[in-house]
Amino acid sequence: MPISRTTQGLIVFDEFDEIGGWWFRSHLSEFPYGDGFGSYIVDTSDKHSGAASLRGTWPYSYYMPNKYAIMGFRKYLNVGTGAGRVVRVWHKLAGGYLSRSSYGVLFADGYYSWTPITDCHSTPAESTNHAWQMEGFTIPTAVTGSQYVVCGYLSDNTMAVPYTYVDHFVIAKGTTVTITGLTPGQKIKVYRSSDDHLIDTQTVAGGETHVHLAVSAEDFPEQMYLKVYGTDGTTLIETTTSYEMCGGDEWVWDPGVGTLQLTSDVVIIYRNAATGTPKNANLTANLKTTGGLNYPGASIQFTTVLGTMTPASDTTDANGNAESALTGTSHGVAIVKAAWIGDATVPACSDYCVVHIFYEAEVGDTDKEYQFFLQGIEYAFVQGSYAWNEQGKRETFEIEIPEFVSTITRGGLVSIYRRGVKDFAGVLKGRERSLSDAPRVILRGADISILLDRCVELELYASKTPQFIIADLLSKYPCGILAGNLGTCAAELTITIDTESLSDAIPRICKAVNWNFRVTLGRTLDFAETFTGGIVPVAFEEGVKRVENSLILDAKWSEDDYSLANWIRMKGDGITSTKQDGAAIAVQGLHQAAAFQKTISDQATLDTMCQALLDLSKTTDETIRVEADDDYDVGAFATEDQVTVTSETLDLSGAYTIKRIERDMTQPRVVIMDLSNRPKEFWDLDAEYRRMTKDVNV
Repeated sequence: MPISRTTQGLIVFDEFDEIGGWWFRSHLSEFPYGDGFGSYIVDTSDKHSGAASLRGTWPYSYYMPNKYAIMGFRKYLNVGTGAGRVVRVWHKLAGGYLSRSSYGVLFADGYYSWTPITDCHSTPAESTNHAWQMEGFTIPTAVTGSQYVVCGYLSDNTMAVPYTYVDHFVIAKGTTVTITGLTPGQKIKVYRSSDDHLIDTQTVAGGETHVHLAVSAEDFPEQMYLKVYGTDGTTLIETTTSYEMCGGDEWVWDPGVGTLQLTSDVVIIYRNAATGTPKNANLTANLKTTGGLNYPGASIQFTTVLGTMTPASDTTDANGNAESALTGTSHGVAIVKAAWIGDATVPACSDYCVVHIFYEAEVGDTDKEYQFFLQGIEYAFVQGSYAWNEQGKRETFEIEIPEFVSTITRGGLVSIYRRGVKDFAGVLKGRERSLSDAPRVILRGADISILLDRCVELELYASKTPQFIIADLLSKYPCGILAGNLGTCAAELTITIDTESLSDAIPRICKAVNWNFRVTLGRTLDFAETFTGGIVPVAFEEGVKRVENSLILDAKWSEDDYSLANWIRMKGDGITSTKQDGAAIAVQGLHQAAAFQKTISDQATLDTMCQALLDLSKTTDETIRVEADDDYDVGAFATEDQVTVTSETLDLSGAYTIKRIERDMTQPRVVIMDLSNRPKEFWDLDAEYRRMTKDVNV
C-alpha cells in the first residue's frame, strides 16, 4: 500500500563529506581584531556518518579569565521559516581541552561579525575530550531565511590546542511525522528500519484523520517504516517498505484501488446558488472481496477536496454498495475519495472520482459570434483558436483573456460556442503569464478526449466484442466520457489491458478490428466502422460570393506519393499473390509494395485481398487545405461531411471529405478545413478492405 510525502520536513542536510562552502573561523574577545585563527581539513578517518567530517584546529593555548573565545564552522544557509524548526549537529572534541565551555549553533548577522541574532547553546559544563555526540536546539521563530550559521564552541576560561569535529548537520521543520488520510480508531506505529525499533505508536482520535508520531530522538533523516492497524486495534493491515523520514514530514496514507470502485451518476453538477441542475452527484462505492464477491457490512469513508459529502460514511449493503452525495457552494473540480479501512477478509483500499462543479449553466447567445466558458463561467477574450477532427487525433485550443482572475479553474471543462451553438469542448491544461506582455494571459488545453487519459489497472477480456470491451472500460474507469453510439461489430477479441490509459487501450481495440472511434462534444464516445458522412448542401468556390456559396480566400493542394503503390506482392500461408495496374504504372511510374496475410492459405482469397489493397493504394494521397469565408448556419457542415469545392486554379471540382476544421475566434466568418480528395467510392473500398482484413484475422 502506498504512502507518499506531501510536505518535506528536511530543510538542510549536510554530512560534511567535503568542504562544501563551510569554513573554520575563530574569535578572541581580548583581541578585537584577531579573527580567523586556526585551520581545517576534510577528515575521512574520523566521522559520525557519511564519508568524512570536518576537523578544525585551534593552534594556541590560552588562559582567559573573564574573557571568551569562539571557534566553529560557518556557512551562509537558508534556515527556512516557521515555528518548531530544530537544529541537529554531531560534534567531537579531541587533542586538548576547553574549560567552562558550551557547544551550540549561533546565527550571526554578518560575514565578519560574531554578534548573534540569537544563539542556541547547551548548558555550560566542563568540556574535556569527548566522543561523537549530538546537540539539538530549537530555532527561534524570528530567525528566518538566509543566515550566517556557526556550529562550534564558546569557551570563557582555558583553552589548550584542541581539535573540534563537526558532522551530520540537519535543520528540520519539527520533531514529529504527520500521517493523514486515516480513519478514527486506526492505530499507527513507526519503526526504525535499521534495527526494527518501535519509535512511537498513536491512535487516530475521534473526528480526526491524522496522527502525529514523535521522532525527536531519531537521527534525521532516518529510514523508517509504518505499521497500520484496523479500528479494532489488533488487525494488522499493512507494513510499508522503508522510507527516508524527517521531523516535520507530512505523509498521506492511500491504500490504493484494491477491490473498491467509486462511481458518480453525473460528471457535472452546479453550485447550490446556481440555477442549473443537478445540484448534487450521487456516488456509489462498491466493495468486493479479492474473490470478486460483494462485501456487505463495511464502513466506507467519503471525503472531497471541494464541497460536502453527505453522509461522510456509509455501510455497504448486501450488494457491497455504500452511498453518499456531493454538493458544493463553490465552482471547481471536486476530487472525491472513498476509502475502506480494511479487515482480515478484505484488505484496505480506496478509489477516486472526479466531479465538476459548475458556477452556472452555460447559455448560448445567438447574438455573439463566439463565447468562451470555463467551468460554467463565461469569460471575455481577446483572441483564440481551436480545431476539431474526425480522425481520433487530439486537438488543442488557445485563448487569450484580458486579465488573470482568481475564478479560473485548473483542469476545468471548456466550452466554445459559435453563434449560440457549442462548437468545441475541451479541458484547461495550461496557463501563461509574463511581465513583458502584461496583462496578457494565455489559457491552453486539449479537446475533451483528453479525459480518456485515466489509467486502467488490469483487465482481461476473453472472446468479447470490441463494443462490449469499450463499454465495460468506460463503466469501470469513469473519466467523464460515457459510452455513446457503439456499433455492432461481430468480431470477438481476447485482449489484456495492463497499466495503460483508456486513450491508449481504446485505439488498440479499434485497430484490432479496423474500426474507428470518436469523442463527441457531449462527452460521449462513438464506435463505428466508418464515420464518413454524405454530401451536404455546402459549397465553396474560388472567386464567387453568393448567398448559397462562400468565397474561397486561400487554398493549398499537395500531393504525396510516399504511400502510393501500383504493384503489390502479398504473401499468405505458403502462397503468394501479385497484382499490378498497368495504366497507373504508365502514368505514375513503378511503385512497388509488399503485404502479408499469413493467416490466408486459400489462393482465391489471397488474390481478392491483394487486389483490394492495390485498388486502395494506387490513388495518390492528396492534401487540400482551404480557407474560406463561411456564411453558412452553425451545424450546416462538420467533420466527416462532404462539401463541394471548386477552384479552377488548383483543378478542384467536386465533393471533398472534411477531415479537420479550424476556427480563429477573431475571424468569425472564416473557416479553415483540411479536405481529402478521396471520393465516396474510396471510403466504401476502404471499409470493404477493413472488413475483409478483420474477417481473415479475427
